[in-house]
Amino acid sequence: KTLTEILRRVLELKIAGWDIEVIAVDDASTDKTPEILAQYNSRITVYRHEKNQGKGASVEGGLRIATGNFLVIQDADLEYNPKEIPDMLKSVSDKKSIVYGSRNLHHEKREGFYVQRLGTWVTTKLINILYGAHFTDVWTCYKVFPAESKHLYSGKRFEGDIIFMLRTLRAGYKISEVPISHNPRSVESGKKIRYRDGIQALWLI
Repeated sequence: KTLTEILRRVLELKIAGWDIEVIAVDDASTDKTPEILAQYNSRITVYRHEKNQGKGASVEGGLRIATGNFLVIQDADLEYNPKEIPDMLKSVSDKKSIVYGSRNLHHEKREGFYVQRLGTWVTTKLINILYGAHFTDVWTCYKVFPAESKHLYSGKRFEGDIIFMLRTLRAGYKISEVPISHNPRSVESGKKIRYRDGIQALWLI
């Protein structure tokens, strides 16, 4: 339901000094997603799984064929606003620089979703303690990172984000955060992350 709108927002982006490549990963959708993506075949690259594999596997597939110097992960829902991508790029300093968009640094206080936010807080706190870091939001989707680090992303579901952060920290990448807005969706509207993903993340950390 949100695919046409998110593609419109992404394709409207104009960033001075940057060429933008858009890759859409279709994780074996059984709805009208393939038909919608086919309408953009001259403006985007479509990568499709014949069997559903999960978010992490979808991100991995997209990263493998991406050709850009820096990469951004964009979920297909409307939780994250592409207009904030240029602000994240401004904080990129060199090819060892990674920028995370933090939902907890935004001037508008987050409301509701208390269990999910508690899980984010616990996971973030544990990484900060074990790695001597000062993050505020390790579960965020939004991140800008150099192509040379994309092989460090792996996972089938949502653990890929945590694995990527831990591996890049251990590899010596400089990770900073900038504030981003967030428009969360409910389980009823398609939110797929569950408490078991949080338990798995704690084990991985």
